[in-house]
Amino acid sequence: MTSATSQSLTAKDIMQRDVVVVSAGDTLREALDLMTENHVTGLPVMNAKARCVGLISSTDILNYELEHSEFSQEANQDVAQHFDMDSQRWESVRLTSFALEEFAEIRIDQVMARELIWVSADTPIKDVARKMIADRIHRVLVLDEEQHLFGIISATDFVELFAEA
Repeated sequence: MTSATSQSLTAKDIMQRDVVVVSAGDTLREALDLMTENHVTGLPVMNAKARCVGLISSTDILNYELEHSEFSQEANQDVAQHFDMDSQRWESVRLTSFALEEFAEIRIDQVMARELIWVSADTPIKDVARKMIADRIHRVLVLDEEQHLFGIISATDFVELFAEA
């Protein structure tokens, strides 16, 4: 890949088009299962009108569990290490039976990020990368003005782009 070629690439050229999505009424357990099955750490949340209304990430779920673990009477002292891609550091997360038993009842819309960080399909990839750095995120949605989802770009997509060069 030449510098001129990379300069002309846009979001639509590198985005993943086959995106796994969830609805706001799905549960955190369903979201975690989909993330595990598809080897992803975030899922766009779609409404009945095929519009993106949020994003649920593994970090959102872990933070929710951490915030609510102190309220769980069954909490124990077991700790797991989790690499937070947004902060780029390892964090200790206290494990509880809350995450294992009660996630089946927690709806995604109670935890999801509602403020969408997105780009249009014709956004130059240099601007996509700058946005991801500025917002300290490792995935960005590719949407139109009406919040219709065209794809998603992750930091891995940039790594693959340059690895193939």
